[in-house]
Amino acid sequence: MAELFIAADDFTGALDTGVKLAAQGISARVVSGCESIGPCPETVLVANLDSRHLERDAAFEATYSACNAAFEAGARCLYIKTDSGLRGNIGAALEAAARAAKSKVVFAPAYPALNRRTENGVHMIGDVPVTKSVFGRDLLNPVRHDFTRDIIREQTALKVYGAEEAVPEAGPHIELLELNTDKDMLCYARAHAKSGIKAYAGCAGFAQVLGTLLGLTRGKPRAVRIRLPLAVFSASLSAVNFEQMRRGGKAGLASFAFTDVLSREPDLETLAACTLEKTPGVLIESARTKEEADALSARGEKMGLDAAARANRIAFNMGRAAKALTDAGFQGTLCLFGGDTVSAALAALGCRGLSPAGEIEPGVVISKAYLPDREIAVVTKSGSFGSADVIEKLIKRAEETE
Repeated sequence: MAELFIAADDFTGALDTGVKLAAQGISARVVSGCESIGPCPETVLVANLDSRHLERDAAFEATYSACNAAFEAGARCLYIKTDSGLRGNIGAALEAAARAAKSKVVFAPAYPALNRRTENGVHMIGDVPVTKSVFGRDLLNPVRHDFTRDIIREQTALKVYGAEEAVPEAGPHIELLELNTDKDMLCYARAHAKSGIKAYAGCAGFAQVLGTLLGLTRGKPRAVRIRLPLAVFSASLSAVNFEQMRRGGKAGLASFAFTDVLSREPDLETLAACTLEKTPGVLIESARTKEEADALSARGEKMGLDAAARANRIAFNMGRAAKALTDAGFQGTLCLFGGDTVSAALAALGCRGLSPAGEIEPGVVISKAYLPDREIAVVTKSGSFGSADVIEKLIKRAEETE
């Protein structure tokens, strides 16, 4: 079994955590679901549990079962990958880890590279508290509290202590750390190396020091080649993502928006034909502007679909589109933007696992995906991750390796 098991609540999180270790020569395999946890030749096994949108108890059970399965298979430590904006079932996941480990879970939520940090208890996104950021306005998982402890306590009665506080109990509890720079994290890792702690938690920021903290086996970093054309699939409604897609259009990618992505029968043949004809690629979108997104939401409401059902329907059809494209002979690179899109596309493709290999920039991950009949390169990111010119960077990287 892998030395370290990482439980993530969505696919983009699983990949942008695994790649932090892979870039250091620590081999990682990313899989989907608790049933995929078992013997693994890699040093790190990362499982996407798709638990972000679950109810609290379901998220707890999924995470607890995964952690127990990993320990039973021989993992010596586990890591709960949390969202850097603290969306989702944070308290439930931390409690699951602490109870599986039968001790404390050490939680450092900051991501210095993206300027996401915890100051005096308040989780900050850039210069604003998290509730005033895009994460506070998230349609499916809005963050309702600024204080990290309050976010945790929404879902668990476990005690939360700071590193400087006396802990009167030895059983399951949560230790909350404010490590807001890469130097802080590395210093902590060196000071606590091989301490015997069995459970940690945080986003991709803290994950990058796990090799030092746990003394993980290292080898040579892997390389995965990106090639043109790019097929960029996006159902994200993030303003950041809309800007990236429009910049991609100016860089020469054609735009293909479904006439009705909520339909069970989107026009996949036209999509495939359009993509195969275009170079350097195509932008495949559920909506191209906020106004189109609002209209799509209104149409979904009239169909009796709530926000979660709309997101699931859109992701499902995005996955079908990715499969139709590959079945039609697409030989370029699939770029999947948004966690739900990543999960749906990889499921539709029958992906058996991924090996993250590198990043274009923080959170924009290049991986090798293992399909039933071949291996392909994929690029993944969360909808809110990446710079405005991220697609242009992908084009440049592909051209450099032609």
